[in-house]
Amino acid sequence: PPRRFHRFILLNMLRLGIWAQANQQPLIEDVLTAGQSHDFELVMLGHEDDKVSTALSAALGGAACTDLRSLLGCPADVIWLAAPGILNTDGRSLVRESSTPVATSSPPPDDLTDLLREADGGMPAAFIPLMRSCHAYRSAATALESFGRIECVHVAMTASNHHTSRTALSLDAFDLITSLMGEPDDVWAANAGTTASHRPDFMPDQGHLMAALRYGPDRAASVTVSNGAGSWTRRILVLGEGGRLICTDEGASWTDVEGVIQEAPPPDTQINAGAVIAEQLIRIATGEGVPPVSLEAAIVQECARLSALTGQIEDPQHLRRMIGMAG
Repeated sequence: PPRRFHRFILLNMLRLGIWAQANQQPLIEDVLTAGQSHDFELVMLGHEDDKVSTALSAALGGAACTDLRSLLGCPADVIWLAAPGILNTDGRSLVRESSTPVATSSPPPDDLTDLLREADGGMPAAFIPLMRSCHAYRSAATALESFGRIECVHVAMTASNHHTSRTALSLDAFDLITSLMGEPDDVWAANAGTTASHRPDFMPDQGHLMAALRYGPDRAASVTVSNGAGSWTRRILVLGEGGRLICTDEGASWTDVEGVIQEAPPPDTQINAGAVIAEQLIRIATGEGVPPVSLEAAIVQECARLSALTGQIEDPQHLRRMIGMAG
């Protein structure tokens, strides 16, 4: 493996640098608790406000910093950008210069057309926690291979606003759906509740979103996401030739069309956001990595944003032609 992974592999210790916002202390505590078996060591914790970074550092450990460049250069095995809005143009440039693997829990806050002009699609960091890369979903891969034709999918993801943004949840959900069913013919979406965005022409960071995706005359998918639900839950329901398959962060269950249980439900446990983030930070630090978010997911997310704004059905192929990415 690359030299930067040697220390972690030999000592079973993972050095972590984090850029966070003030309300993310409980989430970071959950990540550090989940990482105890790998001896997580928080070496640096950053925020642009000195008072916030000092307070977080005093509560959680690690040296405080107010400069992203310093964090990216600290002696860590992986850097986690937990706070939203960090991967702006300057932030993306700094991440590309880093010799340390970087993960982010928030998509870049820029126009999709501008992002796609960049060599890495405007995403120089690994996006986590990606459900497609979580342990439970990877374990369900064999069942999905044997499931037959997938005809209907529903993804529901809820969180508290200190876990993640609504934008990040919806990107995760659309990545999951497009990995299973490809790019849809039509997208319709609507905002619900009180939404807030740093710019009116961008996907709201807060609130609820519902979306419906049509795949020809006989297949469909839907999404419900919210970061105003108070607790962390990710659930996918798959319907089709194989019957019904349900997957959460805890595990998967599969019942065929005759009612026979092919895959038993997981134990009645609850995995929190910190645990799934810790798992993927370990994968990145050890060189296993997580898959990149698909272009199809980004296209569908932009269609959902436009549909929620205009109230109209959006065509992903039309959007592709508009941004010069027809496929």
